Amino acid sequence: MNMTTSIGLALVATSGMAFAGPVYDISPGEFYDGLSGITSAQMSELRGSIVFDEYHEFSIGGFEGDGAGPLYEGTFLTRLVRSNETGNLTFNFRFYNDNVDLDGQIKHIEITGFDGQTTRVEYRAEAGADYLDPTSVSRDLGGDTLSFNFSQDGDADASSKFFFAMLDAQEYDLSANAPQATIYLFSGESVSIDLAPVPSPGSLALLGTAGLLASRRRR
Repeated sequence: MNMTTSIGLALVATSGMAFAGPVYDISPGEFYDGLSGITSAQMSELRGSIVFDEYHEFSIGGFEGDGAGPLYEGTFLTRLVRSNETGNLTFNFRFYNDNVDLDGQIKHIEITGFDGQTTRVEYRAEAGADYLDPTSVSRDLGGDTLSFNFSQDGDADASSKFFFAMLDAQEYDLSANAPQATIYLFSGESVSIDLAPVPSPGSLALLGTAGLLASRRRR
């Protein structure tokens, strides 16, 4: 199930300029294990307006032939935000555990669509200690894929905090970049999700200033 919502100003959103603030500028081929969390009080550029929220319900089952049913059932949220201060876009991600009776635990999430983008990463620290935060992040040599990694020592029943990728750009072509998330369990199973929403004709295909204004007029 896929639900996309365009809404206005929200302080829970994330964004920022590419060369300011305590977030990590990750280059292609890098691995970074210094994620520590950040709040809007520490970095005012984190405040912004939400361009859209997109929710995907997903299920991960056992390998074929082993007799396993679903191992994990959850919801993956993609939130695209435009910074109030810079106008730049940020992709924010979060997963929710929808069935705490299952034994699966998320190990890492690979997200594509960052080829050629100056990209900075962190997670939002506002959520409580009972929410999971990523322990590290890596970027493939081609620069297109980010992998946010989670610890097996965390609470297997928990949902995650927001983790994000700031872009040094005010435009992002969803059709051309076709972002996708692949969610992996510690037991090896995975599922892939196409993140680009289906836009209305002439809207959100290219998320520049004109697209944002059009979205605001339709609210």
